[in-house]
Amino acid sequence: MSLCRRLHFHSGMPPSQVAPSLVDRVRVNDNNREPRQPLVLLVDTSGSMTADLPDLAAGLDGLRAALARDTVARNRVELAVVTFGGQVAVHGDFGEAAVFEPPALAAAGDTPMAAAIEQALDLLEAKKRAYRESGLDYYRPLVFLLTDGEPTDTARWPAAVRRVREAERDRRLVLLAVGTKTANFGRLKELSPDRAPLRLKEAQWDTMFQWLSRSLQARSRSRPGEEVPLEDPTGPRGWGALPS
Repeated sequence: MSLCRRLHFHSGMPPSQVAPSLVDRVRVNDNNREPRQPLVLLVDTSGSMTADLPDLAAGLDGLRAALARDTVARNRVELAVVTFGGQVAVHGDFGEAAVFEPPALAAAGDTPMAAAIEQALDLLEAKKRAYRESGLDYYRPLVFLLTDGEPTDTARWPAAVRRVREAERDRRLVLLAVGTKTANFGRLKELSPDRAPLRLKEAQWDTMFQWLSRSLQARSRSRPGEEVPLEDPTGPRGWGALPS
């Protein structure tokens, strides 16, 4: 599925429901009139992720460097990092790759994945509103979810699933879920029934982030509405596999 279809629609979130805490985080650089490709990285930082965080942090830094070197992607791709470990946190501003700085990561607590997903969706709605108010075009947003487990805030999970499915159905975003071997792939499958979650192969963090950076660079060079297929991450040299 292409991520590059340009959308013109009104958010379902009335202006009064855009959280004040998000307004400053989604400000747009009006000196840059390029169309934008928004990406929210949803990163599991629960206690069980302790061993994986160094590789994850290195992957994020590699993503930063690759996008910053690309003279097109650095101005068109906009990133935000939302972590969930004990609590949900939005790190820094939702801004251009040219100024993106990966946050310091620390593992702790349980896995409030549903709350993190809803925070990501709220953040995207606020960002898209900012684009519209600035008269900027944007491509279909991408949410990239990384986890080694399953949601512990199960009471909120049905609402999060419903919101993701509605957004996918209305072509308002694409959610890609990736889990390590200990992830609950049944739960992840509920988010996007038509798109299987992927299992990260052992020690392939760097390869996964290289794939993500290439995908974003390719899309940033496309024309709005152009179909740009994803590289197959499950190929012989790929970083992912379909869960058994």
